[in-house]
Amino acid sequence: MVLLLLLLLTTTAPTNCATASSSSTGHGGDEGALLAFKAKISHHSGVLNSWNQSTSYCSWEGVACGKRRRWRVVALNLNSQGLSGTISPAISNLTFLRSLNLSSNTLQGEIPPSIGSLRVLQRIDLSKNMLTGVIPSNISRCISLRVLAISHNKGVQGSIPAEIGNMPSLAKLVLYNNSITGTIPSSLGNLSRLTMLSLANNYLEGSIPARIGNNPYLSFLQLSINNLSGFLPPSLYNLSSAYYYYVTGNKLHGRLPSDLGKSLPSIQQIGFGHNQFTGALPQSITNISRIERLYAGFNSFTGIVPSRLGRLQNLEVFVLDYNMFEANNKEEWQFIASLMNCSRLQMLSIGGNRFAGRLPSSLANLTTNLQWLRTPSNYISGVIPSEIGNLANLVNLDFSANILTGAIPEGIGELTQLSQLYLYSNNFSGRIPFSIGNLTGLSELDAHGNRLEGPIPRSIANLSKLSALDLSKNKLTGVIPRKIMELSSITILLDLSYNLLEGPLPLEVSNLNMEKGFQYQLMVMYSLGVTLIEMFTGRSPTDDMFRDGMSLHHYAEASLPDKVMEIADSNIWLYDGVKTKNDTRIKECMSSVIQLGVLCSTQLPIERPSASDAAAEMHAIRDLYITTQHFESY
Repeated sequence: MVLLLLLLLTTTAPTNCATASSSSTGHGGDEGALLAFKAKISHHSGVLNSWNQSTSYCSWEGVACGKRRRWRVVALNLNSQGLSGTISPAISNLTFLRSLNLSSNTLQGEIPPSIGSLRVLQRIDLSKNMLTGVIPSNISRCISLRVLAISHNKGVQGSIPAEIGNMPSLAKLVLYNNSITGTIPSSLGNLSRLTMLSLANNYLEGSIPARIGNNPYLSFLQLSINNLSGFLPPSLYNLSSAYYYYVTGNKLHGRLPSDLGKSLPSIQQIGFGHNQFTGALPQSITNISRIERLYAGFNSFTGIVPSRLGRLQNLEVFVLDYNMFEANNKEEWQFIASLMNCSRLQMLSIGGNRFAGRLPSSLANLTTNLQWLRTPSNYISGVIPSEIGNLANLVNLDFSANILTGAIPEGIGELTQLSQLYLYSNNFSGRIPFSIGNLTGLSELDAHGNRLEGPIPRSIANLSKLSALDLSKNKLTGVIPRKIMELSSITILLDLSYNLLEGPLPLEVSNLNMEKGFQYQLMVMYSLGVTLIEMFTGRSPTDDMFRDGMSLHHYAEASLPDKVMEIADSNIWLYDGVKTKNDTRIKECMSSVIQLGVLCSTQLPIERPSASDAAAEMHAIRDLYITTQHFESY
């Protein structure tokens, strides 16, 4: 018996020692990897203060260990913890790691290629950092990966590794808002479990691979704001599971298939805007009962708008700006009456088309949920419906640049939520309604280029948030109300020129926050130019750098056209997390603003644009920016 016991001890002891040794090595490896990660972090919110050897690393903040292998790290979650520094390659020693979330920090440097060693990793999120370099191709060795999110890192460049197409478990590929170049790899068509593909806001070019449409579960497709060209492959019109579908802001062309409403039955949001599409908007879109948002602006679509839009009970946003759509009679305007059934509609924007004939009175009977109503730059005649005040929640109302006539209805004063009101370049007549003073939230009022007459309503002085007022090129009479000159909010534009005003200039003009030389043309344009340059560069004409012949005007002029982002005020970009100085569309808008500022601040007054021309240019820049902003928000 003793001999048997000795034999058992001699055969089991080495095995137990080996197991203990292996287990000890595993513990030390995970702890060492975490400490190596901490060593590369130069700043944090305090989250890593608990990371010391006085406690078990499984209790460290942001660290989670497994249930079966209780000493192995399975998750590292440090998102939004103010981390600065670089990602240590030693992270690859966490060989049981299943989830890595380092998003919303300020991490710099490259993505370590050693991450490819994490064979059981299922989710990685490095979004919203300041990472640089390329996406390592051997990340494809993470064969268990389901979610790969590396977005909002403008320093990440290079191409999308074709090897990513060899990741059998990948369900979500999110590479949004980086600086990725090259083409979309056709190998992504191999990802049979892919549900989300987001590659927007990069510099991708070439055609969209047809094989992407072979992914049977693809429900979220976002390819906007790139340089993609060619036709949309037919397979992309047959994504029966897709609910979110955006290809805006590219160079795509072709016609939409007539059966679009049948081949994309699950769509909730779809965007074709800012491309080169032609042909008609298919009547079959009225079959997409789930659709909430449709963006088709800035293309070359033609024909009439489908008349049965009222079937789209969930419709919230409908944008057709700057195409060649037509409507010349009541039948072709029927889509407006049909939209009365869309109780969730918030935005209707049809500017820059070929709509003509009388403005439908049914416009005033649209849902009270409507916030944006825009019909600028068409050929629309008729009058503003007297019941326009029914649309009580309007924030933006734009009837500009049409051939509308008649008086501005008193009912417009019922739109108390209104922030922008654009009525310029029409044939409106009669007096400006006194009720305009009820719009106390109004920031911009532009009614220049009409036939308005009578005095300027004193009630305008109630508009304490008004920053821009343009009533030029009308037939207004009488004196300028003194109280209007006391509006300290007017800082952008005040133009009352080319009217029949009389009397002395109110002394209160000195109260305005604009360093302008006022005569009856209450805007002498030089100051507007200087103000624009100041606002967008953060510079002042009195800065120390403007000496020895250098001026703010010359400083801005020298940046045109390719260096405007170098002089842009960095604080501007804080207002929109997805916009960066590398965005080509932001650069276009910035260049246009600076160019306008330079033109307005030239030395010779005769070379400066008129106030109305400058205002029109600012509106055009605004429209381009707003439309792009809408596209990028979804």
